[in-house]
Amino acid sequence: MTDWAEHAGWPKERIVVIDEEGKTAAIPKARAAFGDLITAVGRGEAGIVISLEVSRLARNSPDWHHLIYLSRWTDTLITDGETVYDPRLPADRMVLGIRGQVSELELDYSIQRMIDARWNKARRGELMTVPPAGYDLDDLNQLVLTADESVAHAIRTVFAKLDELGSARQVLLWWRQQGLKYPVRRMEPRTHPITWLEPNYGTVLRTLHNPIYAGVYAFGRMTTVRELDHDHTDQLRVRRVRRQDAWPVLIEEHHPAYISFEKYLKIQEMLGNNAMMKAKAHNKAGPAREGDALLQGLVRCGRCGRGMYVGYGGHRSGRAHRTMQYRCSESRNQIGGTDCQTIGGKRIDQAVVVAFLEAIAPAGLEALKRIEEQRQADHHALEHSWALQLEKAEYEAQRAERQFQAVEPENRLVARELERSWNDKLNELERVRQQAQLARKNSAPLSEEEMMRARQLAQDLDQVWHSPTTTNRDRKRLLRCLIEEVQLTTEEKRYRVRIVWKAGAVTERDVERLAPGATTSKTSQEIVELVRQLAQEFDDAQIARILNRQGRRTVRGNPFTQANVMSLRGHHQIPKCSIQPARDPKEGPFTADEAAAELGVTMTTIHCWLREGILAGSQVAPGAPWRILLTDEVRRKLSGGDAPEGWVSVSEAARRLGLSKSYVVYLIKTSRLEAMQVSVRKQRRWRINLDSAACKQQTEMFSKNNNGPQE
Repeated sequence: MTDWAEHAGWPKERIVVIDEEGKTAAIPKARAAFGDLITAVGRGEAGIVISLEVSRLARNSPDWHHLIYLSRWTDTLITDGETVYDPRLPADRMVLGIRGQVSELELDYSIQRMIDARWNKARRGELMTVPPAGYDLDDLNQLVLTADESVAHAIRTVFAKLDELGSARQVLLWWRQQGLKYPVRRMEPRTHPITWLEPNYGTVLRTLHNPIYAGVYAFGRMTTVRELDHDHTDQLRVRRVRRQDAWPVLIEEHHPAYISFEKYLKIQEMLGNNAMMKAKAHNKAGPAREGDALLQGLVRCGRCGRGMYVGYGGHRSGRAHRTMQYRCSESRNQIGGTDCQTIGGKRIDQAVVVAFLEAIAPAGLEALKRIEEQRQADHHALEHSWALQLEKAEYEAQRAERQFQAVEPENRLVARELERSWNDKLNELERVRQQAQLARKNSAPLSEEEMMRARQLAQDLDQVWHSPTTTNRDRKRLLRCLIEEVQLTTEEKRYRVRIVWKAGAVTERDVERLAPGATTSKTSQEIVELVRQLAQEFDDAQIARILNRQGRRTVRGNPFTQANVMSLRGHHQIPKCSIQPARDPKEGPFTADEAAAELGVTMTTIHCWLREGILAGSQVAPGAPWRILLTDEVRRKLSGGDAPEGWVSVSEAARRLGLSKSYVVYLIKTSRLEAMQVSVRKQRRWRINLDSAACKQQTEMFSKNNNGPQE
């Protein structure tokens, strides 16, 4: 084409060749070089556009007609080397437009034929791609269960643990807690190997959402949509089709399965209900969470029949200790009305728990038997998993050894790499052995003593329920095993609680309503006496800070505030601190931060000296401000100034006295050696006076003992 242009009279230096091989001409604005061509034509810088096939310049109508339009007004010719078109002429513009439409139609037809062929193959269940871990393709391109026993066992364990734990996240946490790896199919060209990786949340969800494990062939779970970005560029994006009835192709019993299709549908429903926002939108229970509301997701309004939400009062940072309520606020959210009902939750929870424990009391021993059976099954499953992992690691190590032994010793370029690989496999084998041994130890069956304790607990389920090791999530899951829903209705003097059990039976309980401001609990006597003691020296704000540092909470589970402490003092007639203790401006006592400022050190150093006994101090109670006396001797000892001439370091003192450095530091702390702190390169170091009377006595004492001091 360059020669043709030269022969036609265009100078060679003005001929520009544009080649964007591999970029489609079907998508508008997808080629930068074509945009440069349009710019040159629009500026009148191009005399002619030459192409092997003019319709291939752009196989979409917007770009093609834009080129023809600009060429018409800038006197630019278009040619394919055989025919020259002048866009100024209506006949040539018509021919160019028809050729562009034919080219676009040809492209659409070729793409449509390929798409139709793919759909026809998919409708027959024969369109196979790379299967996920757990399946392989045989010689006839049919899906079969993998021959790798460890991979198949891992897939089955995921579904078994989901039945037991009821949440994909809990399955992931269990998997990581056991230290197991998870099989993943790598999308590498040709080989597509199975690799064992640390699982993440997406890995577990992809397994649980994939219908292939239910023996179902599904096609069309993903759809491609064309969208415009903010910069008006055309983009193709992939979207997931989540509803099974919207999948174009779904063939049941297509290949061997790990689970049934009915179980797969239940799993999808469970995972959908576990999504909190979706659960609220569809009035579902949602997953059991860690909050105090034990009836979360089970409570229903006895007036309007809608689900009731959980509301926590108090500061958000103390969520686990805030007041808790059940609220029916759907009408307020929908039509701007008022809450249908608002009921305090703790006493309602207590009434339901009492009814629940009464219902399950006769089944305690039977539950213990099933728990032991489940524990034995889990133990054997975990043993089997680690045995397979160990067997695989041993095979990899033996294979690496065989490869190393097969290489010629003189070929060090290859031998070094094979030796490194062999060492890596041996290290991996040792790691798997250690993890397997630890896992077996942690999952060992219960001993006879533990079984006896378990039988006692089975007869006293109330103790198990209130045990600190039983979490709120555990309690909620237990309640959901038997309770379908709890209906609450507010009456004048009581709350009517209607418990609907899974089997259809109904139990009713009445909870008395308290008068406004009444409470069912009071502050413990221990806290009252502590406040009485602290009030002798500290104001209410300081007392509140001390109580919070000790981890204490009010009867409602909230942190203490100045107002809480003032109310508590008034209720128990505790006088307010009115006299501040006298303090010497030079010796104190000082608080920890004041002592740090006096000595020119950090708070961390002060607390370290207090713990080690270098600095003397006292507290009225744990968490209270320190009271530290800084005498002239203490200031000289810890001020960090220059030591007198002749004072030596800890190492030198240990050498001269024949003691260890740790024992020398012990003597300093107990004031049996005269010492002081000095600053050395912004660090504090001890300097010791070996000429002091106390030190001479120590030296004489040590010299009498030929064997040296006993530490």
